[in-house]
Amino acid sequence: MKRGACHTMSARGVLAGLALLVLLAAAGPVRAGLANLDAAQAASPASDSQPSGSQTEAAKETLPASLETALFRLPKGDPSGPVLAVLTLVSAPGWHAYAVGPAESGQSAKASLTAGDVQAPALFPPGIPTPDLLEPDKNVLVYTGRTPVFVPLSEQGRSAASLTGEVRVFSCSETSCWPSTLAVALPLAGEDVAALPLAEAQPWWPLFLALRNAALASPLSACPEPSLPPGLRLPAAPNSVDTAAGSVPAASSQAAPELTPRSFTPALEVSGLLKAAMLAFAAGFILNFMPCVLPVVSLKLSGLLAISGEEGRQERRRILREHNFFFALGIVVYFLILSLILGAFGLAWGEMFQSPALAIVVAVVLFALSLSLFGVFHLPVVDLKISSGTRGHTRRGAFLTGMLTTLLATPCSGPFLGGVLAWTLLQPQLIIMTVFATIGLGMATPYGILAIWPRLVRFLPRPGVWMQGLERAMAFILAATCLYFLALLPPGRILPTLAAFWATAVGATLLGRMHLAQSALRGLFLGLVALVVTAGGLAFALTFAPPAEAEWVAYTPEAFAERLGKDNLVLDFTADWCPTCKLLERTVLTPPRVAQWGTRHKAVFMKVDLTRQTPPAMALLRALGSQSIPAAAFFPAGRDAQAPLVLRDLFTAGQFEQAMDEAFGGPAKTAAPQPADE
Repeated sequence: MKRGACHTMSARGVLAGLALLVLLAAAGPVRAGLANLDAAQAASPASDSQPSGSQTEAAKETLPASLETALFRLPKGDPSGPVLAVLTLVSAPGWHAYAVGPAESGQSAKASLTAGDVQAPALFPPGIPTPDLLEPDKNVLVYTGRTPVFVPLSEQGRSAASLTGEVRVFSCSETSCWPSTLAVALPLAGEDVAALPLAEAQPWWPLFLALRNAALASPLSACPEPSLPPGLRLPAAPNSVDTAAGSVPAASSQAAPELTPRSFTPALEVSGLLKAAMLAFAAGFILNFMPCVLPVVSLKLSGLLAISGEEGRQERRRILREHNFFFALGIVVYFLILSLILGAFGLAWGEMFQSPALAIVVAVVLFALSLSLFGVFHLPVVDLKISSGTRGHTRRGAFLTGMLTTLLATPCSGPFLGGVLAWTLLQPQLIIMTVFATIGLGMATPYGILAIWPRLVRFLPRPGVWMQGLERAMAFILAATCLYFLALLPPGRILPTLAAFWATAVGATLLGRMHLAQSALRGLFLGLVALVVTAGGLAFALTFAPPAEAEWVAYTPEAFAERLGKDNLVLDFTADWCPTCKLLERTVLTPPRVAQWGTRHKAVFMKVDLTRQTPPAMALLRALGSQSIPAAAFFPAGRDAQAPLVLRDLFTAGQFEQAMDEAFGGPAKTAAPQPADE
């Protein structure tokens, strides 16, 4: 179990935790609370399994989480070692700690433990999926009550004086959240292994076996997902619903089945560094010719054609050598940075683009570059415009362009790359960096050749009027690439990203007018306004969180006919092209209000979507005497179902609630359905 299974918190969890800390800091009492928490931890060491007297009571009152430590004897010949340390994480009543593993919110638990000079891996159990107390629209993985964390100790670790380190957890209640750093100082020297309690006799033994086997099968996993034995279930979280009712199961994450894959091309499978480096170089070289790197070709072509405009053979060769050297250097440096990120967070090739934030940033940058090529403004850092004064051959510009083009190429995968990455990403960090640097060298080879033999510049065409048309063509290519990155985003993030595009266009226009300013002060003011508008649009796109959807039933003629007369029925006519409808969804028909009204009147809310042509829905709208939306209709249960109350155009929450009271008679009113003979 090398490299510390279950030690690494997810990047999403880190970002969510940091954002939550910022919100708590804005609330005021966090600094004082953290000071009190540190003082309580200092007064009651986390390594004491049974603190006594007033310290115990104080700890229970102030600490949302604590640790109890104990040693157990493993069976003879156990692959984990002779001794098992169990750190029991105890969450205070009303509190839960975020568990290890991917989730929509929360900050993962983390352990950093050593036994002498040996790193001691900590095996965290899978968390219990449950709605977040602070963000009910998101699911989180939590630990509640008493949660065992297993630390197997090898023979070398067992001989150490003590197990030391810390366990960090982020605990939340219904009103606040607290980060806790729980110190571990468990003595090992002098303990008679034969006298320790037998681990096999403990109630958590099946869970440890499942975690241990999963860790041995996948030693590089941030947190191995156990395949729990039949009959073994983790305790259910409070307020969680059983899977039979259609909710999230108590242990939804199961390990992948044990498979024995066979490669169709065994000759391309990698088992050593030399073969990995050779195939990595070839894969990097081929990346230059993959269809998905068309933006790379356009960016590079702009730089080369800019250089061809230089006067004098020697000057062109000098600039060509310098430009290609820094361009190639940017490629290699990017791959080194990428290897550090993938190795540290255990990500797969291209997995970074699962992050909507990265896709949004790249799309906005490419949109700005396309505006630069269209001549809207001049971008001094990465100048791609052939006809600009700098001609795009500065060292910094070539270096950053090399990094940017490689970023666009990394979502692609070419020949030889699959086998190389499958072996490389399971190796230590130094080998990962070596192989990725080789990929970068392979991709940079064509530009390195141009740097070594600059006389190849004679094959480049001479500049002319035709280059302006080429600039426009490259601008359209970059704009099309923006559409590709938009397609990677969740539907709810596309509109905010388009708003960021609009803000970028406004900022670019202001930057383009700076040189027309009558004074330096006015030009500086335009520049600052441009930066503020662009940064504001990007910040809005990055921080936008789509509102949680309420429990709406989708309209179909069959669903409507089935519920008509049997339930209190509320129909909301809406469409994506109706801005007034969207305003009402955000201000009036919010999920909390819809849930409250549905409970109060025992009503079913049904959404009638008119975004596309839907003849039955349009016929129903006309039958209600309406030809436009928004509109809401209230069908009471019973005989009055054929006389619905209609609320048209803009309405307030008070008007909507008053209409429900009038249509349904009052809170929790239920009407008997019509007799069958009627």
